Amino acid sequence: MNFLRNLFKFSKPKTFPGIIAAKVISIEKHPDADRVRIIKLDGGHQRVIFPIVCGAFNFEVGAMVALALPGARIAQNIHSATHEPFLLEKATIRGIESQGMICAAFELALSQEPEKGIILLKDNTSPGNEFTSDMIKAL
Repeated sequence: MNFLRNLFKFSKPKTFPGIIAAKVISIEKHPDADRVRIIKLDGGHQRVIFPIVCGAFNFEVGAMVALALPGARIAQNIHSATHEPFLLEKATIRGIESQGMICAAFELALSQEPEKGIILLKDNTSPGNEFTSDMIKAL
């Protein structure tokens, strides 16, 4: 983590078009899967984004996260052996159409460790703002 702080201290914050800060407002158990949850997010500007199907468990209600919306470029595919980049589309996961993707550091090429989990943002981050690397609270 100190490495990341030092890296960002001396460089301009990186931007990520199509990826916004969002606040988790509810978490539900997926009706047909134990290893994924259904998330409702405050996307800012009176916009609720729901459902988001997510397999990560390192965040709870109230957390600020990086949310990729359909059309966003994902730098590294966490679910592929070659980790190729891709453009995010709506996807049906276990019967539920997910309206976006809550991002891990690996997916945005901010870490080379896929198991790090979802990026958590600073608590004072406003929902709806375009995600930048200087919003990161912890990896």
